[in-house]
Amino acid sequence: MINTITNLKITKLRELSTLSVDSEYLTIDYLDEDGEEQRIEKLTHEEDLGEYNVKTDLWVDILEDWRLTKPIPVPSAEKEDWKLLEDYVWNLTDSKYQELSDNRNKLYEADDVASILRSISRLSDVGRATLNKLLDNGSKDAEDEYEEQWNRIVPLRQADGEEE
Repeated sequence: MINTITNLKITKLRELSTLSVDSEYLTIDYLDEDGEEQRIEKLTHEEDLGEYNVKTDLWVDILEDWRLTKPIPVPSAEKEDWKLLEDYVWNLTDSKYQELSDNRNKLYEADDVASILRSISRLSDVGRATLNKLLDNGSKDAEDEYEEQWNRIVPLRQADGEEE
């Protein structure tokens, strides 16, 4: 039985000559009722899943679409995996739904932080000053704050350049 889904991964196999999607597999990492980590690998389905992104789209939507496109007949090795998925989605409660959202957010939070840090490192001095002010104030409009910082910093920069 699937107790808590901790991660989803969609693998798309492409035709090399056309790069069109040949087939897709779903991998589900989950905790069972005993708290043991388990994995369902290479869960196939009947149709193209579409352009889902496990980092941004709701896992419950991905799972439901996958459940609804179950291939018939299901290869015998996958019958138990399909049953686990169907039972889980069928009995999904509000708390399980929230748990899925929380798991996704926790799992990819580090990616978001890394992206923010990369973006900050590319900011100009005006951009950094604006960000610092916004973080301090929280409520001021970003465009107004940027203009204020521009008017404060650029004349100083120009004055420094003229002295050289």
